Amino acid sequence: MSKIKDPSVKKNRKRFPLHPFELVWYVLTGLVGAWGLTYIVLGLIAENLPVKSTDEGLVEVNAQFAKTFKLDFFGWGLIILAIAAVAAVIVLLLFSNKVDRDYEKNVRRAQRMAQMEAEEAKLEQQEEIIDAEVEPVQEEKPAEEAAE
Repeated sequence: MSKIKDPSVKKNRKRFPLHPFELVWYVLTGLVGAWGLTYIVLGLIAENLPVKSTDEGLVEVNAQFAKTFKLDFFGWGLIILAIAAVAAVIVLLLFSNKVDRDYEKNVRRAQRMAQMEAEEAKLEQQEEIIDAEVEPVQEEKPAEEAAE
């Protein structure tokens, strides 16, 4: 009896099978997320750090940023981080569907192969067909038919 092997495990398979497009998107969403996180940290520091009146560079930049873009560092950081998270989730969903389809395809193929092997084993277990010559038998006509 043959064992069904897990089709996702192959000897020659790559250790980290990522499509290059997927990897690029993960890196981009990670960088955008880090950018948003940096803005969040700068906004928190600008609002909560006790500074001297002569050393208010970050506070002034935060105020100017809020005046120009209608939100301070913290607000824009939250928006940028949320956009990066949504983009990462979308990429993850798109490529996980592809991986699931490939996995299911490999499982179905493994099941078909196991079924074919089982049928071949069943055929091998059946008795061999005796191949003998058969001589045709000629029927004799009954006497009544011969008289006619």
